[in-house]
Amino acid sequence: MKDDLSLKEMLVYLGVLGLLVGLGKLLASNEKFSWRLAIGRAIVSAGLAIAAGSLIAFIPGLSQLAILGLASASAVFGEQFLEKLLHARTGSA
Repeated sequence: MKDDLSLKEMLVYLGVLGLLVGLGKLLASNEKFSWRLAIGRAIVSAGLAIAAGSLIAFIPGLSQLAILGLASASAVFGEQFLEKLLHARTGSA
């Protein structure tokens, strides 16, 4: 991977990475598959991965490969955190 991606290219990479992580988590889970769940997970994971790109503002000079790695971790752990928070707030199991 070249290490001089434009902002637009980096956002696309982060979004696709988040989509793949979200769909991969759904396929690996025991939950019943539904398109609504798949699309929802993909959107949330993509958003979290893109948000991880904001690390550039806090850690200048961070390599793009490190940003992609942190974005994938954010997509995995952040989605689980948000899901548990939502279940706790709504009282559902």
